[in-house]
Amino acid sequence: MKINGQKPGVGTDSTVDRNKKVEGQRKGTARVGGGEKTGGSQSVSVELSEKAKELNKIKGLVDNVPDVRETMIIRLKADIEQGNYRVNAEKVAERMIERAIIDSLRRDGIK
Repeated sequence: MKINGQKPGVGTDSTVDRNKKVEGQRKGTARVGGGEKTGGSQSVSVELSEKAKELNKIKGLVDNVPDVRETMIIRLKADIEQGNYRVNAEKVAERMIERAIIDSLRRDGIK
């Protein structure tokens, strides 16, 4: 929709002023209507919700968990290089069939 040859909200003085204000807040200054305000002494505070605090705590715990798979990978690489790694084909086939059955049941709506 166009009004007076312009799209609403695009290129209007209020939109330009609002964009300058947002940019100024990011840089610590705000220009609105030609004036400039310095925000050097202003502080910004953010309050996290309880869920956000909990997620941050969980993320911190997960980040501190050692990567136990790393030692397993090193051991498996060494076994493969030395020719000591053996695949149990029967066990692999069983798991493939088991997963195919489960996937089929899920597709059909049975859980």
